[in-house]
Amino acid sequence: GREQFHGLGSMYCRGAAAVILTYDVNSLQSLTELEERFLALTDSASADCIFAIVGNKVDLTDECALPPDENRPEKPVASCGSKVRKQVRTEDAIALYKKILKYKMLDEKDVPAAEKMCFETSAKTGYKVDYLFETVFEMVVPIIVRQKAEGPPQTVDITDYKPAKRTKSGCCA
Repeated sequence: GREQFHGLGSMYCRGAAAVILTYDVNSLQSLTELEERFLALTDSASADCIFAIVGNKVDLTDECALPPDENRPEKPVASCGSKVRKQVRTEDAIALYKKILKYKMLDEKDVPAAEKMCFETSAKTGYKVDYLFETVFEMVVPIIVRQKAEGPPQTVDITDYKPAKRTKSGCCA
């Protein structure tokens, strides 16, 4: 089902100031697909776009003792017996981030460090979700402010529409 909508992705990334690419930490295949299927969609993002690589579903891993986090509501951790072994390491996400920089021909000195832009979260428990968005937001706001100061927006204001003047048509005009 995803294939029929794949062509629409670049439209949603057009002019984006930030792109959050998410994979399942319990599936190496999801990280591979992220690179194969969605990296090219970032071509239409702005030149100074911020990229975040996010591993989700850490609540399902066998690393039961998640460190305390002020951004995560404290909930009892389920038994380790039902957990799965994490297949994607942070180093794998950092490698993908560096591939993106190479693909976008960006210098590592000019962008946030990979270690700062690779996150592991749990959408289910809220683990580090707020931290992810706060981090990206703090980086994106200055970019947006600078873009607005540099020139006209890349969008069209339809409220500024002025209809063309009508003229008589035909041979007797």
